[in-house]
Amino acid sequence: MKTLAIFLVMFNFLTGSLNTVKDGLLAALSDPRAYPLQALTIQLMKPEPIRNPLTADPVIEATSAIVIDAQTGKVLFEKNANRELAMASITKIMTAMVVLKYTADLDSVARVSEAAAKVSGSQMYLLSGETITVRNLLAGMLIESANDAAYALAEYTFGNITRFADAMNRCAAELKMTHTHFANAHGADERDHYSTARDLAALTAYALNNETFRQIVHTQSATVTDTTGRFKHRLENTNKLMGAYANVIGGKTGTTLEAGASLSVAAEGDSGQTIITVLLDSPQRFTEGKILLDWALKAYSWVEPL
Repeated sequence: MKTLAIFLVMFNFLTGSLNTVKDGLLAALSDPRAYPLQALTIQLMKPEPIRNPLTADPVIEATSAIVIDAQTGKVLFEKNANRELAMASITKIMTAMVVLKYTADLDSVARVSEAAAKVSGSQMYLLSGETITVRNLLAGMLIESANDAAYALAEYTFGNITRFADAMNRCAAELKMTHTHFANAHGADERDHYSTARDLAALTAYALNNETFRQIVHTQSATVTDTTGRFKHRLENTNKLMGAYANVIGGKTGTTLEAGASLSVAAEGDSGQTIITVLLDSPQRFTEGKILLDWALKAYSWVEPL
């Protein structure tokens, strides 16, 4: 494919002029569908990760893991990356994507049901009958990993958990997450609720293109209120790499009995590259997450294609 890119540029140069090349590239940028070959050339001009052969592979204890370059999708490291496992609250990345897809106004107001307020696991401690914006529920779900917020968002968006899970699975199919199935919005252990490190890395890369998602997961702490201002909810990011690791953009944690401790996290390198690491069932997810991020940024150099 890189050879094709070089050929296209040289062909345009030899049969026309540098202005022709420039005009073709500008046209492809404005409408890639009309100029697919030029668009392909532009796509291939992204900086590519090149492995340093003197750097050994990292050793980690996580059952499954993957490291990818978000821009190119290139896999930099993997361990059992296609094994289907419980994903716990990493689920909430997809929950956020479905909510953001189907909610035009994030300042619209949801009413918390009794079922949402009583859901087990991590919470932001919503009250039954409380009215709160979708934006604040997203913050509670992605920062505090609040199950009650995820449940309330699912009910607000599609009326119940079953219909919301169906929407999650449709989105997963669109993203070609072929080894993933969602049964709920918050990540509780269920037999037909699973994913792989590879699928979750692709989901994380997709989610980071959404500015609202990116801003929320990059937030270390926040306080949100209901619509009356009477009820305040203090949120602390469950991702302990936030604030402790300067390069971290954000991500999502997850912990259940079946899933163990899991993590999806993204970091930015000095050249502007984005690295995504997913660990499933890791005894030391934050330590191993940092190991993999550090390793990737040392083991690879990002080089502009010719």
